[in-house]
Amino acid sequence: MKSLGGLRRALESARPRNVVFRSSRAQLSFSACMSFGETAKDQSSSPPKIRTDEGIKTAKPTQHGLSQPMRAVMRQIPHPVVVITTLEHPRNFAELGESLNDRSPRPIPRAMTVSSFTSLSVDPVPRVTFNVTLPSTTHQALVKCGKFNAHILSGDDHGARVADLFTRGNRTSHDADESDLGVLAGLEKLGVQVLEQEKWLEEWKQAADYGLKSIAAGKAGTATSDSTLPPSTTLPVLQGQGIMHVFKCEYRHLEPPVDGDFDHHAIVIGEVMDIIPGDPKDENSIALAYADRAYRQVGDKLLGRPVTGKPTS
Repeated sequence: MKSLGGLRRALESARPRNVVFRSSRAQLSFSACMSFGETAKDQSSSPPKIRTDEGIKTAKPTQHGLSQPMRAVMRQIPHPVVVITTLEHPRNFAELGESLNDRSPRPIPRAMTVSSFTSLSVDPVPRVTFNVTLPSTTHQALVKCGKFNAHILSGDDHGARVADLFTRGNRTSHDADESDLGVLAGLEKLGVQVLEQEKWLEEWKQAADYGLKSIAAGKAGTATSDSTLPPSTTLPVLQGQGIMHVFKCEYRHLEPPVDGDFDHHAIVIGEVMDIIPGDPKDENSIALAYADRAYRQVGDKLLGRPVTGKPTS
């Protein structure tokens, strides 16, 4: 288990410069004069910028000399495999203006498979964390939405098939239809249901109605004190074969130490608000793992945990 203090100390040990770590229920942030990324080639400056006809862009970092050796070592370490879901909401209703109607863009389900998921803390506040390679459509949607669901997968073929479905980006599914499920369409073929769709669409309709009232009130020059913005709290929940548990999380913003540090990778922190039990085979089931470019099933335990106060033979 990692704690916020442990994460701060890890960063301090990895970097020679001072790090200030601030935490609150509303926001987590780093502030420091240093670089924070996968490589350690040049920690004194952010990635260089390139001026193009389209504007200034961040240059792709050169590969560090330890990248390949490190990648080879990391392949030998099992990593948990988790599917993240969130919703990409349409543009601000005020921006839609007169075009706002029943045919306006609806929320788009987004999903991705991550192998960097771990607990950041259990007490006093349960938090989880994972990292994302940028650019990422799902990450953009997650940050804007402010919420995500983390699906813990079973260590069997069912869990592996669910994980593999979301490793190729948010491409348009061949099974997509008028159900507004987007990348989640076709999961029923794997024995997985997508829950809460009716609820998130209803929240979208309520928000659209609020937008129409706000636009009308703006034209009339009147306030809309009698109408408050409806909450939008519902996200896709996957349930069925291969889904062990679901963590419902609120996103906690993490500032990069310096500008440009999160141009290529981002750290996501989520506060666990609820846990939905899935359908594991038994209470001792071990979740899906990934190592050496393949999904893995964790085997037998090697050493039993000794009972406190009793000597071991």
